[in-house]
Amino acid sequence: MSIRILLPALLALPLLGAAQNTLLGAPAMNDLSRNNGLFNNGYSLIGPDANKLHGNPFLAPGWTPATIQLQGNATPTPATMRYDVYRQEVRVRRPQGDSVIVPLNRIKEFTLSPAGRRFVCYPAATLPAEVQDACAEVLADGAHLQLLKFWRKKLVKEPAENSSYASNSTMDVLQTTSSYYLRWPADGHLVAVRPKRSSLEQALAGQPAALAALKAQKGGLGSEAELAAAVQALDPTITTGR
Repeated sequence: MSIRILLPALLALPLLGAAQNTLLGAPAMNDLSRNNGLFNNGYSLIGPDANKLHGNPFLAPGWTPATIQLQGNATPTPATMRYDVYRQEVRVRRPQGDSVIVPLNRIKEFTLSPAGRRFVCYPAATLPAEVQDACAEVLADGAHLQLLKFWRKKLVKEPAENSSYASNSTMDVLQTTSSYYLRWPADGHLVAVRPKRSSLEQALAGQPAALAALKAQKGGLGSEAELAAAVQALDPTITTGR
């Protein structure tokens, strides 16, 4: 049965409160400003693992005001959204109370308010394999050098709640992980880095001016904030060549 035939039947089903929908139809995706037309093209979708996971799959605990810029759109549009880091999906809440899923490959970038956290969804082919299905949080955004953070949630096995010490019963628990990359906007190449001075020095090999500036900096680079500040400060010393 084709999607053209199946879609009217799916849309005829009643929508449940806080139901999850996925967007269909590329033409509607290119005009987020017409929310009625965009958000009505969906069907009810409940993940098979929805009631089996322990932990929060989302980046933030609740719905967040944001702006979303879709691929092909010149300007971002206000929305209320959640970033599902486990499934790598963006969910936008509709006025009706349910939500629709916007595939990441349709999104250019989004910014969470009021914190102003900006995420860019780079083309998968330009990213390392381990982060190809994720959007990058931009921690430092210079003209020559960026610091990106990729968020992920993975399933780990833990002893089931209320199980005895000797029991083999386990449950799936979501565990948050993250990774950092330096990105050169001039050619888009990325290098993995950690919040550590030696890691940043290694990533900047071939950039003598940046290494000299880093050596002159005082203090440690043991935190995310310190790493981001260092990358932002080093940006003017970066050359376009590797």
